[in-house]
Amino acid sequence: MNLSQTSSRFGAFLGAVATSAVLLFAAPQAHAAPASYYSVELAQPAASSKAVVRGVVFQCEGTSCRAPLASSAPRNVCASVAKEFGEVTSFKAGDRVLEASDIASCNSKKKVILAKD
Repeated sequence: MNLSQTSSRFGAFLGAVATSAVLLFAAPQAHAAPASYYSVELAQPAASSKAVVRGVVFQCEGTSCRAPLASSAPRNVCASVAKEFGEVTSFKAGDRVLEASDIASCNSKKKVILAKD
C-alpha cells in the first residue's frame, strides 16, 4: 500500500465520521415535533400545571394548556383533556381549530367531580 492509497482511505474514514456525527446529532433535531401542537383554552384554571394526556405532557398555566403532537385524533385528545382538566372552551390541533359542536362533544365526556361531605 502506498502513501496515496493510505491518504484516500483516511480521507474516506474522516468523511464517514463527519457524516455519522451530522446524522446522529443534527438530524433528530430537524425532525423534532413542535413544542406546542395542541393549544387549549379551559373555562376554569387548571388544577394542576402538568398532566399526561394520550401519551403527551400537557403543560398548563391558568386557563391555557399546550402540548406536542400525540398519535390520537384531535377529537379524542380534546375529550381526554376535558376529562383531565375540565371544560374546554377552545381547542386547536396544529392549524385545525375544532368547531363548537366538536368542543361540545369533548365536554360531554368530561369527568364529574363530586363534592365530598
